[in-house]
Order: sequence, then C-alpha cells, then structure tokens
Amino acid sequence: MRAILTFGASLLPFLSATSALHPPGGQTGTTIEVLATGKHEDWPPDFWVSRKGLTIEALEKSGQLKITIAKDAQPGPVLVRLLGQKGISIAHTFVISQEEETLESEPNNHLAEAQKIEKIPALINGRLQKKGDTDFFQFHLKKGETLSAKLDGYSLYSPIDAFLHILDPRGYELAVASDTHNLDPHLVYTARQNGMHTLQVLAVTSKASTSIQYAGDENSVYRLKLSLGKPSSRPPSAEHKELSPTKVLNVPSSLAGIFKLPDETDTYQVKVSKGTSAHIHVEAHSLQFPTDTVLEVYNGEKLIKEVDDEDRNSPDAGYLLKSGTDTPYTLKIRERYGNAGENYKYRLLINEPKPSFEPTIAKDIHEAKLEKKLEIKINLNRKNGHKQPLKVKLSGLPEPICIEGLDIGEDTKEATVSLTIHKDTPKGNHPFQIHISETGEKAFEQTVTRSFQTSESRGDYLINETTWLWLKIPEVKTETKSQTEKR
Repeated sequence: MRAILTFGASLLPFLSATSALHPPGGQTGTTIEVLATGKHEDWPPDFWVSRKGLTIEALEKSGQLKITIAKDAQPGPVLVRLLGQKGISIAHTFVISQEEETLESEPNNHLAEAQKIEKIPALINGRLQKKGDTDFFQFHLKKGETLSAKLDGYSLYSPIDAFLHILDPRGYELAVASDTHNLDPHLVYTARQNGMHTLQVLAVTSKASTSIQYAGDENSVYRLKLSLGKPSSRPPSAEHKELSPTKVLNVPSSLAGIFKLPDETDTYQVKVSKGTSAHIHVEAHSLQFPTDTVLEVYNGEKLIKEVDDEDRNSPDAGYLLKSGTDTPYTLKIRERYGNAGENYKYRLLINEPKPSFEPTIAKDIHEAKLEKKLEIKINLNRKNGHKQPLKVKLSGLPEPICIEGLDIGEDTKEATVSLTIHKDTPKGNHPFQIHISETGEKAFEQTVTRSFQTSESRGDYLINETTWLWLKIPEVKTETKSQTEKR
C-alpha cells in the first residue's frame, strides 16, 4: 500500500480518469474506505492533500482507498489529488466533519424501500448511481418540529442539479426545495403532524439540457445533512440600517439590507465628490444568500447604469461610479425575480477604489520538457489604475531550474514566467506557488490563483479556487541498444 500525508509528490503510476471520491467526506478520528471512480491505467497512485489532517492509502483493489482522518483535523473541505507517472488527477473536494456520518444504503429508490434514519441530526453520504435513480430516506417528526435538510452535490463538483421533496406519513408531497446560492437545495419544513416523514433526493443534469430524465452516474455523489430546528440566517457583517429618504451615505459606507416584501426596491442616496470615484458593490451570492440583486444608479431622474453581475466571475451587482457632480446620486436595489423573505439579504459596500491587482492563471498543471522553456502565462488583473512594477517569486519548485521573467513592468497586463528544466532536476509531480509583490515601501504580496469556476459553472463550489499549481517533469526515455541499431 502507498500512503502520503500533506504536500507530497512522487513518481508513481497514474490514475487516469478519476472523477469523484465516494464517500466525499468523513468524521474526524475515523478511518473509512473510499472509492475513486473512473478507469485506472495503473495502480497504486500516490496522493497530495491541500492541508494536514488526512492520510490516504491505496488498497490492493484498483480504485479502493483508505482514508484516515486525524482527531485534530480542521473541519471543512480540502483538496485531494492522485499523482502518477502519466499525469495528475483533477482536484477533488473531500469534506472533514466532526459529526457522525453514515452511508446511503441501496436499494432505496422507491418509497417502500426508504432507508430508515433512526435519529436526527444525521449526515448521509449518498450517490445517484445511474440515470433514473432517486433516493428515499425516512425518519420520525413530531408536530411542530422543524426539519432542515441541506444537500451538497454540485458544490462537490458532482454533475447534478439536485431537488429535495418532503412527503407526509401517507406519501403526499408537502414541500420541494431546489436552488439556493448555487444549484444545491436546502429544504426547511415544519411538521404539521406526528409520524414517519420521507425525504426524496433526485436530480437532473447540472448542464443545460432538454432532457427531463432524472440524472445519475458513478460520479453523482452528495452529502445530505439533516437537523432539527429552524436554521439561523446569519446577517451580513455590516450594521442593518433602516434609512430615511433624506439620509445620505458618504464614502466609505457599509450597511445590510433585506427584502421583506415581494418586488420590493430599496433606495439610498450617496454623495460622491465631483471628480472622484466610488466602487459600489452589492454582496449576496458571495455571502451565500440566494438573493440575485440588481443595482440601478441614477443622477437625478436619469438612469446612468443598471447592472446585475459585476463581471462573469461575480454574480453580485457592482459598479465603478465616476462622479461628475456634488449632488447625491440615487441607488436603487431590487431582487431580480422579486423574491423576498428572511434569507433574501444583501450587503451594500461603498468604497473609494484603490489601485490593486489580482493575479490569476488559466492552467493549474504544467508539463516541462528537458532543456526546453516552459512558458507560464499570468493575468495580472490590474484594477483602478494600478501601475507599479512587480516582482515574481516561486516557491516549492525543485532545483536546479532556470527561471526567467521575475521582473514585471508597470504597464504589463499579462506576465510570462519561463522555466527551463536541467537534466539533474528531480523528475515527478511537484506542487508549487507563484507569489507576486509590489516593489514599493508599502508593497503587498498576492499569490496567483487558479479558479475552478468556468463558463458552465452555476454558482459557488465548496472550494472555488486554489493557489497550488503543479509542475510535471517526466522521466526521459532512454533508447535500448536494439533501437539504436535499427536507426
């Protein structure tokens, strides 16, 4: 068996088509068996984990892993990769919890076969194994008890858009939950009678499709958390203010809002001095609220901008206001679909825009060839007039490697760092990071990030990005005597 703790990398056979881990999580202080789905060219692989707390071993049977979770492991999601001679797997999310966990047990795809849950709270690791699959779970509720059922599937990179249905003791549907701030559902239901209630899990594909068939495959894993009691809706980290129409906000300002009534519009006045700028940002999705905000900015009666998404990477509304007057501007904020309720909250931030940069990279895995330059492109994402020379530093790479492009000009938008591998550079898979800093006295440093969000993403994942990149240095194949003679 092979095992590795944190930040390991080595030269081992490659697990070529791993797409999911099942179960996708476990409790601290336990050891569990986990299936790595997909076809495996060779076995065993080695492993890398993004932080301490997990020990992973490859068992003899292809695809079977043993994961030991330390008692003091920090709860929350971590990234796991499988490493091998032919490549590196995608980043998988594995969730560490401090709660007792259980596995979904088949058959449970009919009401009469519903899996019994003896007590709540419960944390269930499940999988919709094939097209048409649906899972049923049954438990007792007392009249007046409130059930909270929260599912993570899409947020684990599962290819599903899940739904939760709650059924009464006679099997009649009582409530349905679908999307929240992403495609994962959260159902809250208060029981109207004593008795055995049933929760049904089903899904369609997370990609846009005309098919109405229930989705499922070996990669459609999920985690279902059941608890009793109305979940508390945490407020945004800003004071909630009920403002009078005459109250004028200044720069900077921060306040929390909530849409209490359907089709409600909140109106604010903000003064931005003539010749200056203010960044107006309405946070909701980034705070994991289901609110889809729309921001309208008026100069007097004239609408100068309506915006819902600040950019393709942010589903929250935002706008850079360049003021041409000392007269206060009017901000109107509404929920795009007119939704309202205690969860439809937002936070309004008004700040002076400061020059900054947010370096990103399109690829997280890079393959180098002996004595040939490997060019790594970095988008600097300079904002608000940022114009400063920058310095690049790489950490985690083996030696010797020749690195070029460590100095970045003040007007450069995309930087290129070049690596040249020496014949004595250790072969294998090497995790590394790229750090970029300003050169002035009050310089700050940013670590390059690679986003897991794509044009097909439909909301946040449990882990949206990583700062860990990979350099693959393959072994150089040597010719045998017979191959040389044939030439």
